[in-house]
Amino acid sequence: DLLNQKASNEKNRYPIIRLLEEDIEVAMTHSNNYSEEYYTFVNGQNTLHGGTHLSAFKESLVKSIRDFFKKDFDSQDIRASIVAAISLKIQDPIFESQTKTKLGSLEMGPDGPTIRVAFNEFLKKHLDDFLHKNSEVATQLFNRIIQSEKERKEIAAIKKIASKKN
Repeated sequence: DLLNQKASNEKNRYPIIRLLEEDIEVAMTHSNNYSEEYYTFVNGQNTLHGGTHLSAFKESLVKSIRDFFKKDFDSQDIRASIVAAISLKIQDPIFESQTKTKLGSLEMGPDGPTIRVAFNEFLKKHLDDFLHKNSEVATQLFNRIIQSEKERKEIAAIKKIASKKN
């Protein structure tokens, strides 16, 4: 609901992408804000400060989108304006604080893959499948990334001019 609320007020956005597997669930879209916004959970616990699962998601998202579009986008441009909810189920989670707001675990479980590998495989399979089956959404996502790239370059040019004047 929170993602729907964030995204419903935005123009030029694509529908929320929902990806689901037994131990990983992701819902994501881009808004017209400039910042990244993530809501992360481990075994139902809200991890306000993210952790290894958020790092793995960000890295895997960039890789999956670059692979899908066969273009070496800047990671900043892919993640600019993203709004995502990430939920992970793992065995014996290790948190970096007593308040359980940041995940420190590296593996899904004692005999499982690393969280990084799990997210890489999950997004490579599910996001790629989703974008192939939903070409209109893929086009909108591509256009959003191109728009972010253009804005980033325009801002850099303005900053360069401003620093020359100073």
